Formats: sequence, C-alpha cells, structure tokens
Amino acid sequence: MLLVVPVAPTTPTADTAPTAGPTPRPTPTDDLGTALRLFTGHATIRLLLVETATLVAARPLLGRLRRRDVAVAAGVVAGWPFLEWTAHKLVLHAKPRTIAGRRIDPAVARYHRAHHADPWDLDLTLLPMWFLVPTGPLLAGAWRVAARDTPTAVSGMAATAAATVVYEWTHFLTHTGYRPKGPWYRRLQRRHRLHHFKDEHLWYGFTVPFVDDLFRTAPDPSTVPTSPTVRTLGVTDEA
Repeated sequence: MLLVVPVAPTTPTADTAPTAGPTPRPTPTDDLGTALRLFTGHATIRLLLVETATLVAARPLLGRLRRRDVAVAAGVVAGWPFLEWTAHKLVLHAKPRTIAGRRIDPAVARYHRAHHADPWDLDLTLLPMWFLVPTGPLLAGAWRVAARDTPTAVSGMAATAAATVVYEWTHFLTHTGYRPKGPWYRRLQRRHRLHHFKDEHLWYGFTVPFVDDLFRTAPDPSTVPTSPTVRTLGVTDEA
C-alpha cells in the first residue's frame, strides 16, 4: 500500500526527538481526543472512513452474512500484519534501480523516504490521496475475482478498508507526542521509533509487534548501533 527532504545526518535515540530536520519535535497531543481530531482532519482519512462505512452498510443489503464472509474477514485480520511487514521492507524501502539506462524509483518508496527524512511531519505519515484513489478500484476488482461472488467481495473490501483505517491511526499516533498508557501500544510505539531513529533495517511491524519477533527483526536495542542511513534509507542522490 501503501514519497524528498534532505537532512543532515543525526544520531538521535529512539526515545527522543531528532536534533535536526524540518520538523524538530512531534506535534503535542496530550490525549487521544486531540490526536483523533488531527487524524480525522485529513482528507484521506475522511475518504477511508466514508469508504469503510459505505461497504459495511452495503453488505447486509446483499443478503445475510455467511461463514464465508466471517472467514474472509478473519483472513484479512490474520494476514494484515504480515502484509504490513512485507510491504514495508520490500516496497517502501526499495532503493532506486537503473534498468536499460532508466532510473526506476517507485513513488511510494520516494514518499516513504521523505517520511524517514522528516518523521515528525504528520502529513507524511498517512497514505497519500494519489495512492488511495486509484488503489480502491484495483482492490475492488481483485476482491471480485478472488471471491467469485459480490457479497463475499464486499465483505473482503470492508475488512480491508477497516484494516487500513486501523493501520493509518496506529501509524499516525506513533508519530505524535501522545504517551501511550497500555503496554501493547507502548511496545509498538517504541519499536516504530527505533525503526526511525535507531536502524531502518529492523522493526518493520506497524500494528502487531510480534511479527518482528517472528522474523527476527526485533533484537535488543542496546546491541544495535545507530545506523548512519536511518534518515536517508541509503539514498542520497534523489532525482
């Protein structure tokens, strides 16, 4: 699923704001209400919320829910953390390549490098409109082919849209000044900030931290030196 701002190399820790960069510190958000207002103030989030609500409301109009619908939704929930990890590592962190004399550098990878260069810019934490708008019809077509019937396809689309909202909210919140109270989210926030300020080759998970444990990308932070390319992802020749 799922875009460049050069900055001087810095070596901040995962628990402190960077000392240099366009946005020097996270946006103050003392409570979830403030963070939620900031979150829903973005047009892309309002689009996702409308899309999710429309799909959820449309599904009962197509007939009663079946075991197949539940299985599809459960499959989306179970597979989403692995999709996040894989897309983050292989797509968002993809480096430019030259093929037949032509530079290949996907827009989503460029956008993500901008996010790493300025981690406290909340606009860069969210999926951009130019990605969401064309992706919707593509996902709808993919679900229709995979599901083979419209009710199941709509269930799959609704589950995917809801998972995207959860992903966006989780990621957005980790880049604000909100201090989580629960152990689950504290762990998630710490790991994501380690990814941004300690080593970009580790801690790829977003919503479910255990995926990094499974893939052995969550070592003891005290054993990991700060990566010199954590803010550039190793790409310094932006075109």
